[in-house]
Amino acid sequence: MKLFEIILMLYFTFGMTACANDKTIEPDKVINQNGGLVGLSLIVNQNTPPGLPSFLAAIDDVTSKGINLFGMAPEWSELETAPFTYSLQDPLVNPLTLIDPDKTKFKSYILVLKMIDSNRKTVPADLSTHSFDAPLVMSRFKSLIDKLSTLPSIDRISHILIGNEVDGYLSANPTELNAFATFYKESINYIHRKMPLVKVGTIITFNAAINHPTIFNTLIPDSDFIGYTYYPTDDTNPNWQMRPPSDVLADITLMAAKAGDKPFAFTEIGYPSSTANNSSEILQKQFVENMFDALRSYKEKGKLEFIFYHGQYDYPTDFCVQYRQAQGVASTYLCGFMNNLGLKNYVTGQPKQAWNAFVNKLEDW
Repeated sequence: MKLFEIILMLYFTFGMTACANDKTIEPDKVINQNGGLVGLSLIVNQNTPPGLPSFLAAIDDVTSKGINLFGMAPEWSELETAPFTYSLQDPLVNPLTLIDPDKTKFKSYILVLKMIDSNRKTVPADLSTHSFDAPLVMSRFKSLIDKLSTLPSIDRISHILIGNEVDGYLSANPTELNAFATFYKESINYIHRKMPLVKVGTIITFNAAINHPTIFNTLIPDSDFIGYTYYPTDDTNPNWQMRPPSDVLADITLMAAKAGDKPFAFTEIGYPSSTANNSSEILQKQFVENMFDALRSYKEKGKLEFIFYHGQYDYPTDFCVQYRQAQGVASTYLCGFMNNLGLKNYVTGQPKQAWNAFVNKLEDW
């Protein structure tokens, strides 16, 4: 899925310029909270007025209910628009400096750097034919990390993830796994050197942890933590049918076991309310309750890094079509899934049953 898909008023309304900062970050300033970190994909509804004030009001609303984590997920090609030419103001600097300038709302930020985004390779265009372990690719990525390490408020980032749902691309291109593993390990080591207290991992789908063990087992040893996306779909059915919420406890137990002695996190976790996907508002509510209940013990044991729930509102009805085209996915049931994934209705703005369950669980999280 498309992580942290904020219908990004950030990109269109943050016209302000933040002050430059050429200092390297101080390790003791990195926020390193875990377990109690909860984020929520801030998709807006169709009645939300455009502009920064509306977005900030949405942030005030969710943070007042316990949301304390913000996420950013740009593609590498969006950040480096030409060789060694960077466009960082809108996707990174503005969110880090403008949405919570007094640092009273969010405890931490996570950053996904996407050179793989599900089924796609999203490196800069001039690198697209190069192997991930090519010296040029590695040097360019290190240069990007150098640039990121000097950004204003970069010390607010506690976790960096290298790629999003990398098993999608790597399962379709298995000959690239070893090259990506080399790139991944070297990237982790370099980020540790430049930002010593930032934890680094990658993102793998729940189903891949079961169905593609070679990918999982190749990448996990070098990870600081395991990042999952989790929607309990029936992977034997191509029509995005949901398994019952009662499966959540067993699934989370399995993911914790797969992580071994490493902590784990969710960059996406959710459940649609669509009857076309074998679900309903009641089942979505049960999923939310079961999710928090199943994860509580891992949070208390320090095994859970963070949860990023997907999302506050359903996607806009036309977004699924764009997503299917970009990812090369052809599934009529996918749009039923995406158009009903939120805790609130996109068209009416009204909460579903799961919203109140989500807020209630956050109260003592």
